[in-house]
Amino acid sequence: MRVEELLNSHYDSMNENEKYICHYLTGHYRECAGSTISEFARHCSVSTTMLVRFAKHLGLSGYGELKARLKIELEEKTVSAEGLMEKVTRSYHKMMDELMKKDLTGIFEKLDSAERVFIYGSGSSQTRAASEMKRIFLPVKEMVHIHGHDMCLALQNITKPGDLVILISLSGESDAVVELAAALRTKQAATVSITRLKNNTLASLCDENLYINSIQMPVEYGMEYEISTPYFILIEFLYLSYCNYRSAVWREE
Repeated sequence: MRVEELLNSHYDSMNENEKYICHYLTGHYRECAGSTISEFARHCSVSTTMLVRFAKHLGLSGYGELKARLKIELEEKTVSAEGLMEKVTRSYHKMMDELMKKDLTGIFEKLDSAERVFIYGSGSSQTRAASEMKRIFLPVKEMVHIHGHDMCLALQNITKPGDLVILISLSGESDAVVELAAALRTKQAATVSITRLKNNTLASLCDENLYINSIQMPVEYGMEYEISTPYFILIEFLYLSYCNYRSAVWREE
């Protein structure tokens, strides 16, 4: 599991000091990867003992493993214009490898038991992904696609216990989607987030988390663009895996 996933999965069980380290670390990965524990503790204004406890809370052996993991992941993110296509292809394979290892049972159980399933995408690419998810799942599970920032409040108002809401966001930090996820928590609706592989508020608020490997166009190209194909790879993988899951359940019955 990557560092971003570890931070998200353990965030709710962290104490206030650990959450402070988590927030600081998110914005200082390179600093952590290149610093000794004493140096990073000083920058972070905490003790070295607290950093060790924080790393062990994430399931790591200590600060050294946290530092090593971050260094490897940062090197993987380095994209040059010359190797863009190779990097994109590798990211697709890596995402599929990680999905194959992930236990999706919790998500599929929530899909099966949900009275209603809503999908909300917070941006243009995410809205297209939500629309495709509704389309591809139609033979096995009806989903309601809600789109537009002005519909967040409406979705909050109609959701009730027993519903499942799938929230698709790139950063997982937009005010609208974070506020929506927090409101759904109080409504006791089940939630699944789909975000970029990065520690984010939305993932910490949801019951289940799925991640895409998102790649930005290198600055050498002179344009801002983030590849959206991983959303659609993830959705198709989910659909096929869900069909396999349901087939296995029927055989057991």
